[in-house]
Amino acid sequence: MTVTANGRVGPLHIDRSTRAEVIAFVGRAESEVAGRYDSFPRFDALGYGCKGRRATDQAGGPACETVFYLDAHSGKLALLWTEDPRYRNLYGIHAGTPTAVAETALRRTVHSPGCLAQLRITTKSAFLVAVFGGGRSSGTRLVGGHVDALVVHSRTLNPGVLDCIDG
Repeated sequence: MTVTANGRVGPLHIDRSTRAEVIAFVGRAESEVAGRYDSFPRFDALGYGCKGRRATDQAGGPACETVFYLDAHSGKLALLWTEDPRYRNLYGIHAGTPTAVAETALRRTVHSPGCLAQLRITTKSAFLVAVFGGGRSSGTRLVGGHVDALVVHSRTLNPGVLDCIDG
């Protein structure tokens, strides 16, 4: 399943696709949570690969392998968080990809100056973030490690649940 920085998630599209379209694509959610983070707009989270957990934690952060966040007001897809290696960007990067491979493919260096080591590609409509884990910091650079998750995020609809990533 291909994800892109302009908001594509397989046949779905950030800011356009509905709950029914998400379910038609990936099936009935294992867990569904209606929530709100701080003063951000309300969201509906559809969780997959939950292993008996709720789709989100108490603060609204993703708690399943894959979580689709829909804006509760518009019903449109706002954000995808996935640790599922079947979701890949156009360069083949997916959860589990070694940091050095992702850096080479994207011709960028992973830095970890804040709360999450990440590589971000931004377009007019959305952005794609590869979140990294493992490894160690050398100054502000991440050495070793791998992609923990991919995030496709709207630039207009924001549930606010990913503080370190939100636009």
